[in-house]
Amino acid sequence: MSFVRSPFTLFSIALGFGLSAGIAVGQGSDTRFEGEVTVTATGEEVALSDVPTPTTVITREDMDESLQETVADLLRRVPGLIVARSGDEGKVASVFTRGTESDHTLVLFDGVRLNSPYFGGYDFSQLTTGGLERIEVVRGPYSALYGADAIGGVVNVVPAQAQRGTALQLFAEGGQDDWRRLEGTFGYGDQRFDVFVSGLDREGNGALDNSDFKTRQVLADVGIKWGSGHRIAAVFQDLDNETGIPFSSPGALTPQRRQFSQQRLIAIPLRLRLSDDWSLEANASKVEREFQFNDPDDPFGFTESLTNADTSEARLTSRHSLAAHTLSIGAEWRRDEVTDTSTFGVNLDREEVEVQSAFIQDVWTPSNTVRVVAGVRWDDSETWGSQTSPRLNFGWQISDTLELRGGYGEAFRQPSIGELYFPFSGNTDLKPERSTSYEAGLVGRYRSGASWQLNAFSTSLDQLIDFDYANWTFANIAEAEIQGAEFGLQLPVAQDFRLVSQLTYLDTEGIEGLPLLRRPEFSGSLTLAGTLWRKLRTDLALIWVGERDDVDPVSFERTQADSYLTADLALAWKLWSRTELTLRIVNLMDKAYEEVLGYPAPGRRFLAGIRIGN
Repeated sequence: MSFVRSPFTLFSIALGFGLSAGIAVGQGSDTRFEGEVTVTATGEEVALSDVPTPTTVITREDMDESLQETVADLLRRVPGLIVARSGDEGKVASVFTRGTESDHTLVLFDGVRLNSPYFGGYDFSQLTTGGLERIEVVRGPYSALYGADAIGGVVNVVPAQAQRGTALQLFAEGGQDDWRRLEGTFGYGDQRFDVFVSGLDREGNGALDNSDFKTRQVLADVGIKWGSGHRIAAVFQDLDNETGIPFSSPGALTPQRRQFSQQRLIAIPLRLRLSDDWSLEANASKVEREFQFNDPDDPFGFTESLTNADTSEARLTSRHSLAAHTLSIGAEWRRDEVTDTSTFGVNLDREEVEVQSAFIQDVWTPSNTVRVVAGVRWDDSETWGSQTSPRLNFGWQISDTLELRGGYGEAFRQPSIGELYFPFSGNTDLKPERSTSYEAGLVGRYRSGASWQLNAFSTSLDQLIDFDYANWTFANIAEAEIQGAEFGLQLPVAQDFRLVSQLTYLDTEGIEGLPLLRRPEFSGSLTLAGTLWRKLRTDLALIWVGERDDVDPVSFERTQADSYLTADLALAWKLWSRTELTLRIVNLMDKAYEEVLGYPAPGRRFLAGIRIGN
């Protein structure tokens, strides 16, 4: 299918559906979607309705209603995103944003980079919803603001901060396959001081031997406030994961193969409001990552490996309000360091890459109906050179209910330390992967609280890094073309009850004109959530993923994976004013399917729990 015909046909159909849905509820009174804010889209906290870029915010209320404990499972409901997990809970999970590669999505923890510098990307099986205030997803090129890896978009998980007073909440859940989940949060805040602490402990078994998993997380945010808007804080996260790997290929069982990962993050964010028109924001952070693999029975003798991948980072932004402009000027420094050893010896010994960056962004509001975001960033490294990333987005409020949007941007992914320096396959002459993207969109918003958004986009990727078998090394030898469209709808159905749906179309072309792996032409989701009969909160989520190309796990030849439709149901009954009984049914229809070929997804699972607190 051609881009001219298919995405814009979808654009027209969805537009008609969205307009009809919005008009049908245009006189309602549910305003749940008003007042949502985002930081990621522009770097400062603004109302979601004032951002002229495709943005989705998953709130704490959404997380509580769904009872989901991983960010990845909630991202399945976001337009333009595909989640592929290699089997049961705790196994490697990748996110593909707008058809780009899994290492083309930048993952942030309140602005702190989480992507691994070893071989790029991020394993979303590690990221839990414990202690989070919201999850922000912006789609499109964002290197102009955030630098490397933000080709398809950015996922920013924002931890909670304590509000005035004292708050305490406890949650316990258990069920089939020895499932156990414990969560607790405590917050205290006054005019000068605030502290928030969160803990999570979860574990369970899969259907196969040695497919169990464990996750432990401690999260803390301690802040001191003074003056009119000044705050300095210390943010700490310790996240540990352990999982068994039941097989290496179909029929090849590995009863003792295990992997362990640990992520320690510490950040010191500082915010100074120097005047009504001038503020300073600074953040110094360090992320330490450790990944360990062992299998005493490995037939090839690769019995263990240990990787340490650390990132140190500092960022400073000066923000100025000048008439209709909000100007952000900033600089950033980052150092990545990787050490990797295995049974066969040392592969990388404290290999480093440093990057210095400078950026400027202008958010211009020339009138009540027009918003423009323009920015450019320069990143420089002695290792892989320099990269300049421009960006331009605009929004024009055509009427009280309809907004027209457009955008252009360039983005890049820098070569990872593994691609540069790994023995025998590393190539120090690698250049950054690059992208150029265009998009057009429409957004409808209604007094009822209903809203919809429709975006058509095109992305060209070149200098992609792939393994060159002719020279047995990594090289910039690949390119890809992606066109697509995404539609999202939020619709109040009744008082305190809503429907949220999304549909994504992708037309991808990679090496030899073949579709990119694990990216379906069509995918979508539908969620019914809210409160029924005053005491029952419910969340029913249907996830549909269409047919897509994948690799056969036995022959290693390209083949097609079947489509699948799954459903998850979450119920919470308000027993007393501060106590809820919960029931969650994962894979409600007990569907047998594989997100990644060769790795069966879990079957139906019943989980019951209790939540206590304010």
